[in-house]
Amino acid sequence: MTGLRLATAENGKPIFGFGERLVRSLEYLRFKAKSHNALYACETVSRVVSEQHKYRLYIEMFPKDWERSTKSLHRAGYFKAYSERTNEFFQLVNDKCFPLLEYWHDDPELELERFAIPPMNFDLCCEEVDFAHLRDSYLAGLMFYFLEDDEIWNYFSEKYAVDKESLPPIKVAHQNIWKEKHGAKARSFSDLIRLVDHSTGNPWLDITNCQYPDLFEWDKETVDWLTEAYKAANQYFKNLEQLDRRIEEDAQTFFYELISFWNTGKVGSERHKVSDE
Repeated sequence: MTGLRLATAENGKPIFGFGERLVRSLEYLRFKAKSHNALYACETVSRVVSEQHKYRLYIEMFPKDWERSTKSLHRAGYFKAYSERTNEFFQLVNDKCFPLLEYWHDDPELELERFAIPPMNFDLCCEEVDFAHLRDSYLAGLMFYFLEDDEIWNYFSEKYAVDKESLPPIKVAHQNIWKEKHGAKARSFSDLIRLVDHSTGNPWLDITNCQYPDLFEWDKETVDWLTEAYKAANQYFKNLEQLDRRIEEDAQTFFYELISFWNTGKVGSERHKVSDE
């Protein structure tokens, strides 16, 4: 493989152990035996080019791991279409960047020329509300999408003594709740609603199990972007902690302010007086 940094002898030639040389020989003989088939030959060249691209990406992203690696460049790994070294690269992305080898990718026969990412968010379209596994603040955001479901209100009534009857009625969402510029409190409400609505702009939070997954390319720009987006997605959930604390401190005021923001695009400053602006 040209362009790859391997151990070399004094004459500059790569050093391969017996097992590696045997695998290389068998690969070459297998190719020679079938190379009269033009389609097979093209597929083989395509596979070689694909592996070479992933090796270069491996070197660029994880140079120290590449230097230490003893995985074969030719022997097939767990994903049989790829070498042990490429499989090692997939594992490094999974361990150091974002979840890759789960959910969509559990078939050893799979070809990962492009890859999908698993959804991190709750699916409104196909999941039942499981209170035990949701933060209270996230559950509060769900009330705007389950208006006819008294179970959510019963939950907050029993846990925090929230009086639904003394709160403003929920109206159609005000267009201002989707604007980017808000004060700190309103921003936290806007982020919550965007999270529940799957409209954060973050692929980890906006995709659902019910849609065909987006497929991403193997290039550094894409991997770096998904890595940062994955960190931001986790921060999104961490930011809910402050909303949970506000519910615990004064749930009635929290719900008044959240409903006020939904109805008017502003956080109400006076209890029970909600503007229709």
